[in-house]
Amino acid sequence: MDAEASKSKGLKACSTCATAKVRCETVAGQRRCKRCDRLDKECSIQPRGSHSRKNGARGYGREDLLRLESKFDSVAQLLSNSPAVVGNSPGPALGSISPSDSPITAVFTQPLTPEAQLLAYKMFELYHRQMMPLFPFVWISLDESPEKLFRERPMLYMAIMVVACQQSVDAQQELAQRWREELGRRVWAHGEKNLHLLQGVLVYLAWHHIHLQLGSQLNNLMHTAMSLAEELGISREKSFSTKTSPGGLNDYFTTNQGTRDKTNEERRCYLGLFWINSVLRMCVMDTCPIPVGQSIEEARLALQQAAELPCDEYLVQLVRVQQVANTIDKTLYQDLSATEAILPSAVLMVVSYLEKEVEAIKSPLPQGLPQQELLLMSCHVLQIFLYKVGMDDRLLQSLDTASSSAYSLRVSHLLVSCFNAVKAETASVLSLANPVILSMPYPYWIQLGHAILIFSRLLVTHHNFWDPGLLTSIQDFADTVEGLSQKIEAAMNEGIDSSPPRFLPTVFTKLRETFINICKGVGENSRANTQNNPGTTEASTSNMFEPGNMVIDEQTEALLFSFFTDGLM
Repeated sequence: MDAEASKSKGLKACSTCATAKVRCETVAGQRRCKRCDRLDKECSIQPRGSHSRKNGARGYGREDLLRLESKFDSVAQLLSNSPAVVGNSPGPALGSISPSDSPITAVFTQPLTPEAQLLAYKMFELYHRQMMPLFPFVWISLDESPEKLFRERPMLYMAIMVVACQQSVDAQQELAQRWREELGRRVWAHGEKNLHLLQGVLVYLAWHHIHLQLGSQLNNLMHTAMSLAEELGISREKSFSTKTSPGGLNDYFTTNQGTRDKTNEERRCYLGLFWINSVLRMCVMDTCPIPVGQSIEEARLALQQAAELPCDEYLVQLVRVQQVANTIDKTLYQDLSATEAILPSAVLMVVSYLEKEVEAIKSPLPQGLPQQELLLMSCHVLQIFLYKVGMDDRLLQSLDTASSSAYSLRVSHLLVSCFNAVKAETASVLSLANPVILSMPYPYWIQLGHAILIFSRLLVTHHNFWDPGLLTSIQDFADTVEGLSQKIEAAMNEGIDSSPPRFLPTVFTKLRETFINICKGVGENSRANTQNNPGTTEASTSNMFEPGNMVIDEQTEALLFSFFTDGLM
């Protein structure tokens, strides 16, 4: 390249150096620059116009702007889809949740508008005053504000807004659906795991009947909560790993989680998860149990000794009841489910032993608790859970072959005790204050439903040594469920007249028709079984079962099945 020619044209680099974007040094008198000479490359002058701006006269056109906008959109989409929230991070703000027409749903949008802030404070106060004392496993300090909770523990805040939004059933369902969507985004899309997320799941699960019409998610929510507790190390037992322990590689990442001391807040969460799981297994479905080891007892004793919060005493008693329920399940029912033939004497001996465990729970119950009747409800259902074994068909068939009056008398005692526990359970429900009915968590509803179900089974169980007509009647059953429906309807009417109004889910509006349908089915089955057992007394009926007095349609009949199959009652 001619250096002087290049310099005169204003070009400072040859084509080869310009392509490589490196400095081009020339020596006077030489045709090639130093770099091209060293690399033995051709050194030629850049063509004219190499440094001129292409399309410089028109500047940036529409195509350039569209191309630039497309790049910005791609970057924005990449950032929004990236898993930026992992581990224990609190997650992004929820301002991306689009508000709907209802002003109530604005409580899910940050920052809170003045109107949404007022609504949030009202619902927060309702939860504090009426609902939180009934579910002592997630405790919010009285000096906590909705704004602070929304900022620091958003999923817990949102769950509280869902369960406390009783002034509008439609808005409550919308909030419940949005909570589910946000949970899926955080847990499955972003892999988030932290304590406040577990607390939010527990609160949402504790009032499961509120969002039941969205589709029952009992198993999914329960397994999600169990998984979070495991990931956070809350449910792990204190153990010492050996070289033969399974999952050895995982020990490098979870060593501290298995051995560190849990906080009392974590203990409450773990015991709340255990309580819900145990009640579900006892009353509704055979779901996957929480492994009950020493950690449950250690957590309960730690909270009992600390007694930090006014709710801790009630919490401890609830856990004690369900610990005995788990003992009954493992000792009695798990063996029965795995055995085709049973020995009546062995079953009765086990029941006698477990009776002492139940009485040990009931005798030292603390007096004067605000939740006294709810605690008694749990104790009565515990008795029902034990004594209902007397209705096991295999036990009754074995007694026929054994022909022992002592065995027959003992089984009759079990059935009578079961009936007395059912009546005590319904009496406890009838003594509840109306605001408690409106605030009652889901596990208490399924305890009541389980008692009604066992009552109906006692009425249709006929045997040569068990005659329900001598102890009770269809009329007694009808009066009981009628009293329960009147109690619940009175609470609903009081809630409507309160300010702000409080509504139970729409499924409760068909409660009376549902109970009438139940009574009709029980009456028909009882009469059929009486005819098959001539030695028993025919249960009396009332005119409420006459066709003219029945208010039944297909929707109500479907509702009856939804009440029991979905686990509401």
